[in-house]
Amino acid sequence: MNRPLLPLVAAALVCLARPASAKLMPATIWHGHTDDVVCLAFSPDGTKALSGSRDQTVRLWDVATGDLLSTFTDHTSPIAAVAFSPDGKIALSASDQLSLRSWDISTGKEVFSTSGQAAFVYTAQFSPDGTKVISGGSDGTLRLWDAASGKELAYWPGHTDFVQTVAFSQDGNKALAGGGNCEIRDVASGKVLTSLATPPGLIYDVDLSPDGKLALTGGWDGSLRLWDAATGIEKAVWKGHRAAVAWCSFSPDGTLVISGSYDNTVRLWNVGTGECLQVWTGHTGRVNAVAFSPDGLRALSGSDDRTLRLWDVTRGLADDQVKPQEKTVR
Repeated sequence: MNRPLLPLVAAALVCLARPASAKLMPATIWHGHTDDVVCLAFSPDGTKALSGSRDQTVRLWDVATGDLLSTFTDHTSPIAAVAFSPDGKIALSASDQLSLRSWDISTGKEVFSTSGQAAFVYTAQFSPDGTKVISGGSDGTLRLWDAASGKELAYWPGHTDFVQTVAFSQDGNKALAGGGNCEIRDVASGKVLTSLATPPGLIYDVDLSPDGKLALTGGWDGSLRLWDAATGIEKAVWKGHRAAVAWCSFSPDGTLVISGSYDNTVRLWNVGTGECLQVWTGHTGRVNAVAFSPDGLRALSGSDDRTLRLWDVTRGLADDQVKPQEKTVR
């Protein structure tokens, strides 16, 4: 059950650094990409992870061991987004080459590829039932695709700038998209249901809470903001990051939020109080992507330092209490 939020006035909450005991060392550091890691995703069962990089590859990892299982090299430009299908059998990637690609993870066989979006593709996600894919890009549009055939099903213009990020509600009926502005749409009709009055500047990432009642945004000003998804009213502002928030997401139970920033840190937040619970350091470059595991017990981050780091969300260890294990793939 979600804890109650602060009163419905926007609250500016500053995340102050806790003592060293609140710092968390990663359980594993994964090496292998030869350029910035910009996107990642856990498989639905939490046993595998996908990562995408400016080195133009998508990599599949074993979460338990950190071993590299596969490398997909069909893209010819930097990867912008990766996702698993809900059954974990299909991988999806988007790239700056104006294309979406999906393939069978077990065989490596391509399911579909499309270049119908006449712009850079910055974001893509499967619908919760796995039948559709939604994408957004530099032309300011959202597009809906058939996940089996790659056929375009819908085309939704209207964003004031390019679409940087998109998230489905868990029932698949709504989609929240952000970039120059943020809107929640009805997936069946494409109608805009709610507009969020985000501050000036680019919104880099968005998410919807598991119950669909809250929207989360993070952007260039370094803040995270909570919104009432039905009314668009801002409920809270969390400050602490010292540079842009590149990625943010709710935990599977909706009680926590994880954020990654260009200040090289990952932060863990309490949704009910707005308190910053952890500040995770170790990356030596901008943190571009973060995600909770499906059970909410671990988190994965990817950075300009070309590494992925797997964190134990349940443990708070001082820097000198544990030495991270290195996993290097050449």
